[in-house]
Amino acid sequence: MVTTTNKIKKIGNGHFIPLSAATMDALQLRAGQQVTLSTDNGTLIVRTVDDDYAKTREAAAKVTQRYRRTLVKLGREGETA
Repeated sequence: MVTTTNKIKKIGNGHFIPLSAATMDALQLRAGQQVTLSTDNGTLIVRTVDDDYAKTREAAAKVTQRYRRTLVKLGREGETA
């Protein structure tokens, strides 16, 4: 477990918490990597985003958008009028 004390910095309209190299290593994070932030009773939770899952969701969204009409028609097959 790595424990550090950092000051929240304001840059423009955003706020940032600088992370030490030790913290980055302990969390297996790298610059530019996406993370999900959530809170639980005043505790900040940082989780890495599963790159494969995010890529799969993005691909599925593109397919759904491109073939929306076809998917709707396929969903109607077997319906009785």
